Amino acid sequence: MTLGSPSTGFDRSGLRPLPAWRVRARSLLRYAKQFDVMMLFAWVLGTTLPFGGLAPLRYVAAAYFVGALVLFARQTLPTGLRAWPTLLIPIFCVVSALWAPSASDAIRKGALFALTSAVAIYAASRLSGRNILIIYMLVEAVAAAFSATSPAIDVNGAWTGIFGQKNPLAVNMFILYICSLALILDKDANRWFRLLALVLAPAGLGIIILAKSATTTILVVVGTAALLGHAFLWRPASRVRHLRLLLVLFVAVIGFAGALVLFGFMHVDAANSVLNALGKDSTLTGRTWLWETAERVMAEHPLTGVGADGFWRSDYGLANSILRYFDYEEYVKFSFHNSYLENGVAFGYPGYWATVFIAAWALWRAGMNWVRNQTTLNAAFLILGAMVIIRSTSEIDLALEFSATSTLLYIGAARMDRRQPESTL
Repeated sequence: MTLGSPSTGFDRSGLRPLPAWRVRARSLLRYAKQFDVMMLFAWVLGTTLPFGGLAPLRYVAAAYFVGALVLFARQTLPTGLRAWPTLLIPIFCVVSALWAPSASDAIRKGALFALTSAVAIYAASRLSGRNILIIYMLVEAVAAAFSATSPAIDVNGAWTGIFGQKNPLAVNMFILYICSLALILDKDANRWFRLLALVLAPAGLGIIILAKSATTTILVVVGTAALLGHAFLWRPASRVRHLRLLLVLFVAVIGFAGALVLFGFMHVDAANSVLNALGKDSTLTGRTWLWETAERVMAEHPLTGVGADGFWRSDYGLANSILRYFDYEEYVKFSFHNSYLENGVAFGYPGYWATVFIAAWALWRAGMNWVRNQTTLNAAFLILGAMVIIRSTSEIDLALEFSATSTLLYIGAARMDRRQPESTL
């Protein structure tokens, strides 16, 4: 038996036993992995399901992650340095307290944004990509179960589930579907989770169809083609020299030829064709008017904006005018339905371009992770990140604290995959 090996219980010199506290610390670190999984599940559950009673769960999980960030600083600090763009919006919130209508609201909002970043940094440091996708799959499965057992339907016959609107339901089911499909294609995943994913993938797809969200349906088609093509074409093509280059050229030629036929010979109006296919009018259900209003407000406060939580307030006249335009009889929390303009109104042009930078950084980082290690899991994170960024042009995911989709985007960007086998729950 070699001195200094873990089985001897002795230090490197072999002359004295290790202190008892060091042995206990190693055992605690081993158990901490299980707490990491449980706390991330609690966080995603509390930020995904729209139940007010889950708010304490979010704060308990957030407190755990903040403390664990310090405890495991040697692991989390490098990830935090990589993920520094996620702290831009929290900084803007705190600084805007100098001119925001309520300094306490601005600081509080900044702290909540910082908690979202802390959770993403910790999860990216300590949990494998496979376990993160499993956790999101399980949480979305709970959302699917609640939505299926008590289905809510809007005036157009579309399912809204527990989310009250069809688009949030469809997006959450898209996450369920992509996570499930990735685990089905991941040969190294636990077989029981793969079997569960085999059941959940069609369930998520079915609810997306019932939600009648054309945009999400298109994302499903693209995401499915990307994951299946990655698993059955791209990865096997690595065994044949230059076959991947041939695949890329083939796809490029097909895309160019299709665009030439549609727009060169048939003179198709791309904008109107897409809107008609998605069943939307030219104003995108009033969003274009909202965006024009946001641009005017941003131009009036180009360098500072109105401050965090400075626009959507019951005592702000323009906010109430917008609500009346959309037929709200009393004040409700509303948004500009665009992450970039939402932050632009709050923090001026610096906030607008900072949000653009965060989106570009996140997509670049997720893409580079896939380039370095072209696994199905990394492809899934890239697809999910692209979905969040596409959604951010019509929703405020990147301008909303405690956003489960933003957390998923930041995790995918902050991860560093070093081609090591990943552990499974």
